[in-house]
Amino acid sequence: MTQTLERQAGGLYVQTPSQEQIAFPLKHTEVQAKIAGNISRVEVTQSFENPFTTTLEAVYIFPLPDEAAVDDMLIRIGDRTIQGSIKKRQEAQQIYEQAKQQGRTAGLLEQERDNIFTQSLANIKPGEQIDVIIRYTESLKFDGGNYEFVFPMVVGPRYIPGTTIEEDTTGYGSADAPMMQNQDTDLVPDASRLNAPILPMGTRSRHDINVTVEIDAGVEIQDIQSPSHQIQITYKGQVVLVKLGGGDTIPNKDLILRYQVANNSTQATVLTQADERGGHFALYLIPALQYRPEQVVPKDVVFLIDTSGSQMGAPLMQCQELMRRFINGLNLDDTFSIIDFSNTTRQLSPVPLANTPQNRTRAINYVNKLNASGGTEMLRGIRAVLNFPVTDPGRLRSIVLLTDGYIGNENQILSEVKQHLQAGNRLYSFGAGSSVNRFLLNRIAELGRGIARIIRHDEPTDEVVDKFFRQINNPVLANINLQWEGDGESPIIYPSTPPDLFAEQPLVLFGRKLGDRNGKLHITGIAAGGTRYQHTFDLNFENTGNPAIAQLWGRSRIKDLMNQMVSGETKSGVEAVTNTALAYQLLSQYTAFVAVSDDVRVDSTQGSVSVQVPVEMPEGINHQGIFGGAVYAAPAAGARVRQRRLAQPPQALMSPPSPAQAMPPSKETESLIIQRQSLYIDDAYPPALNVGSGLSEIDQYDLELLKPSVIESDEIDAELARMSPVQRLQVVSVTGLDQQLIYLLTQYLQSIQLPTGFNGNLVFEFQVNKGRVKQVVLDEQASTCQEQTVIEIIRRSLLTWRPLQKLTSIVILTIQIQS
Repeated sequence: MTQTLERQAGGLYVQTPSQEQIAFPLKHTEVQAKIAGNISRVEVTQSFENPFTTTLEAVYIFPLPDEAAVDDMLIRIGDRTIQGSIKKRQEAQQIYEQAKQQGRTAGLLEQERDNIFTQSLANIKPGEQIDVIIRYTESLKFDGGNYEFVFPMVVGPRYIPGTTIEEDTTGYGSADAPMMQNQDTDLVPDASRLNAPILPMGTRSRHDINVTVEIDAGVEIQDIQSPSHQIQITYKGQVVLVKLGGGDTIPNKDLILRYQVANNSTQATVLTQADERGGHFALYLIPALQYRPEQVVPKDVVFLIDTSGSQMGAPLMQCQELMRRFINGLNLDDTFSIIDFSNTTRQLSPVPLANTPQNRTRAINYVNKLNASGGTEMLRGIRAVLNFPVTDPGRLRSIVLLTDGYIGNENQILSEVKQHLQAGNRLYSFGAGSSVNRFLLNRIAELGRGIARIIRHDEPTDEVVDKFFRQINNPVLANINLQWEGDGESPIIYPSTPPDLFAEQPLVLFGRKLGDRNGKLHITGIAAGGTRYQHTFDLNFENTGNPAIAQLWGRSRIKDLMNQMVSGETKSGVEAVTNTALAYQLLSQYTAFVAVSDDVRVDSTQGSVSVQVPVEMPEGINHQGIFGGAVYAAPAAGARVRQRRLAQPPQALMSPPSPAQAMPPSKETESLIIQRQSLYIDDAYPPALNVGSGLSEIDQYDLELLKPSVIESDEIDAELARMSPVQRLQVVSVTGLDQQLIYLLTQYLQSIQLPTGFNGNLVFEFQVNKGRVKQVVLDEQASTCQEQTVIEIIRRSLLTWRPLQKLTSIVILTIQIQS
């Protein structure tokens, strides 16, 4: 029977004589989780199958928990198991590509964000099934005795802001798709690795998922429930087995499992482990703080609500319900206001409003009229709320963000919060939906010294709101200090600066000390009314301890180091993350797992189809909100002959401009336009290559199109007044490029206009690969200029530079800036 491959929305299709059906390389996902006390150990098995008559490469973008310590990957072919090994990411990519070219079966597991991963599996034979097994450890979240286990199942569509680096050939960049695009930009240079193709509305894949969770808390477990899924519960003494219900196996929403334990054992718990790397410990503490209602401090609450297209329907309705309850739950002495954002920002009032019946009615009417549409320009909203006027400095400013977090420029948002949130202010995040961006919401709350709460779009809101007000109204445990008593150096503890604690919120610390000498850790702080709080933990390190503790410390260190680089990657930071990940065998943004078969399994001279696995739209998300008026809600799934690009005329490769780009630039913006050349390879259109079904492709040809780039004025408004042509940028030295490219790079950089008043040297290290600049890292120790705005402008400009040569090189660039 002849099969025909056809490139269409959402995947590769198999054409049979009787019907056309979509083909899915990912067949099934099996999840096995074992929970012991506060720690879960999870094994994820992804089963890929090749339904075609030619060799297949499958690429799958999927989520894992944002604080998961991923420490193992292997592939299983029949009765053979191939163990993966951790490598530096670039080295792992090279090993994978070489194995693919040789005809060996290979698997590559990479991390794009803390909660977004890419699994690539090369050289799957026709009709063959290959399993990829991933293992990770995670510390469960809990408040008091209430535990929560979460397994995410789908990556929601990410909105990508910024100036496009290269042309879009995926179909995401449609003007009818305000939310969804897959083009790399200067703000999100890895955007093409974040968004998987989404199935058209009404289309269902055959990919299903099964989850089994075994809970052994050491005590009786009670009140097990899931607000997200139908579950089956089996009791075996103190061990509980939880499985998904038979009719709830579509991977389109986070699995949320909640339960309680029968005593207060979680009030104070310490777990230890020791090996050749030192003594590791995990510490869990929930202070039993007493408070009186008269100690509640008057607050100034500013609500920031996401009204972009992804919020259309159930998510926005849930946020509106939350807002109504928030407004009615404020204390009488509180003040408040509301800001909402999508492509633009709007506000209820220019200053905080008193909490009167009239103002509450006015606010609720404002909330009821909100509509969802447009892109998620969250930076505009964050800047608006951080700069919102303060009329009473005596009030505690509390910012409450409501969003699904569907953006790709998370670090830009986190950097803004880290740099500009005023001391004493708090930022709380609420995610409403079935598959929200927990990474962003959790990190915003951490950097904002607040708390994060995730609520499904169909969950009751009253309990969540009541608990929120109990926490922010009650006194916190502040000025937390840690002191080590014992032999040897003090342990390295994360988070490095313990956060203030709200009522009922646990303190979770991970530490490591050199050697395994025992000691005591004293925790002190100031509770309500100035009362001194103190608690002491005895730390006894045992070689027979739980090895997961070491992995969790390594993961916590990586998280802390990455938080320090939200404003941009630094050489020392990247090296520290890489070294930690390699020492603890952990996946990170700079390391990857790779597994390769010993034998050559396919003929590398024959054609090979590569397909990106299409995914479900997250439950409750409206297709129209993501894709606008598009008939089909998904781009093509990336079917291609290995190392070849679709043959299209230049006009087809240039996506329509975004609404922001289509508007006439202001005079200020015009002064920031970087003049570039537009050129392309003369012989870019040889005879098309037909592959079975008529897939027209170009063999080894790439269109070079350097489009004019505008540095968006809203990114550097504060610096426009200081722009001056007298600012001079000189290229001091370049290694890794030939003289022609050094000349072109120098000309390019000298066309950039920078804010004046800054002097010094900047040293950058970056990769040039296939005509693209990637991973621009600042050598902060060799640089003397510390102005973040200047660094960011140059970094983004380097990312949009397009070398004409297809070289692969590591470039070290030294720049001198003089006013």
